[in-house]
Amino acid sequence: MARKAYSDEERAQVKEALMVTMIRCIADRGLIHSSIDVLCRKVEISKTFFYSFFSSKEELVLHALRYQQPRLLDYARQLMEDPALSWRAGVETFLKNCCYGAESGVAVLTIEEQQLIFRRLSADNCRVFREKQARLFGKILECFGVRADRDRVELFTNLSLTAMIVRRAIPESLPLFVPEAADATVAFQIDAIVDRLERLKEQGS
Repeated sequence: MARKAYSDEERAQVKEALMVTMIRCIADRGLIHSSIDVLCRKVEISKTFFYSFFSSKEELVLHALRYQQPRLLDYARQLMEDPALSWRAGVETFLKNCCYGAESGVAVLTIEEQQLIFRRLSADNCRVFREKQARLFGKILECFGVRADRDRVELFTNLSLTAMIVRRAIPESLPLFVPEAADATVAFQIDAIVDRLERLKEQGS
């Protein structure tokens, strides 16, 4: 249960704990199983106290995804700076770990979860999220040594998210896809993305 008074530092810690817990729940169980009650039990706060931070679960999800963004960028930079990895191995590792969120702790929304979240958010919240997402993917491209103009950022965003979402969607959301080939499909997609990025990097423009 929530105490009657929290310091600013304690409130900041609780807010961060909610976002971290939301990311972990999405990665492990999916959004449908990540109710406010579950989150509050995990963070050990009351439901009333939860609403002093976020107006809804959907708003928390948006903040959690934003919270995850700089950490993904830091991870990409670490891979690029790892002397044990080639450029290609670093990019492949980054994309693969994003696709397999349950194993790597990366929150990736399913098709249904995206529809649910964005139907319930204001147009302004959606716009801000898209702007931050575009900046993230642009910085990741730059981290990979690829010039991040608008067209490239938009294409890289769609291709990367497609690989992530397809892996989450087979077979539940895409029942006509062959589940036995899900991993091979993701591997092919990642390989194609990295091939394209490598050519752009070599062109240097």
